[in-house]
Amino acid sequence: MKKILGTLSLVLAMMFLFGCTNKTPDFNQRSSMLSIGMSKADVRGILGDPRRTDVNQERERWIYWSQVYYGFTPVDNEQLANDRLTVTFNDGKVVKWGQLAFADDMLEASQKSAEAIMRASQPSQK
Repeated sequence: MKKILGTLSLVLAMMFLFGCTNKTPDFNQRSSMLSIGMSKADVRGILGDPRRTDVNQERERWIYWSQVYYGFTPVDNEQLANDRLTVTFNDGKVVKWGQLAFADDMLEASQKSAEAIMRASQPSQK
């Protein structure tokens, strides 16, 4: 009986340990396989489907992240993820990737504002 209980407790402990391992990919590690000019299909083959996309007229961004664990509780939050990765496409080809910073969004917005101001300040040609 003691042998059975010992074996059973060992099996349960192994199941617990292997069941709690994080099997999600590390997107920052996988990003080393990306290169400029890759197609969306190539990126999907390496990283899988994006968790979120951000599209405008000039570019398309695919955003990846993995769940984080607090104790045994998985938390699916993009801002808390340690391996958040953004891949940017122009005309369906990779132009850059990395951890998208708030500065990138601010730069894009300021460039659009400057272009709009320049267009508005130019005299109309009639």
